[in-house]
Amino acid sequence: MTQPDHTSTTRRGSMGPSPMRTVTYIRHAPFAEPEIRSAELAVFVYDIPYVGACGIFPPYPLINRLFESGGAEGGMGPGATWPPFFLNETEYDDLVAAIERLDLTSLQEKARFGRVAFSFDKELETETDWDTWAQKACDRHRKAWYQKLQHAQAGSKGGADGP
Repeated sequence: MTQPDHTSTTRRGSMGPSPMRTVTYIRHAPFAEPEIRSAELAVFVYDIPYVGACGIFPPYPLINRLFESGGAEGGMGPGATWPPFFLNETEYDDLVAAIERLDLTSLQEKARFGRVAFSFDKELETETDWDTWAQKACDRHRKAWYQKLQHAQAGSKGGADGP
């Protein structure tokens, strides 16, 4: 399957926050045919494996590094690939605001990893190395994230899937 050749920005209305970018991407799953999908950024980030670290959403420079990478097919696990793109700071702020107000029940048919809502850690926003950020995020939030996952598995709401 060929990679989608673009990301698109869909503009809706002229008032209120900036419109959310729509990303066309390929969802990969083991033992399944790749599937071309399109989703707004706030949904897209819940369909990418391992976006967060222990439920914490990456800061601006790190999420852009991920978006610029174009993703990965996943090998024996799930994956997602897309044409590389970059968010400006306003788009990132709009994405964070959308994630903070997102109703997880709206993700059930749209994204694979939306059982638990992402959280944010302002103290880690200046980290520019993915591994350092992920280690610090997990050192600080692992216990709470596991509790959220357990609650989600029991049918209640909570934080983001991923390592």
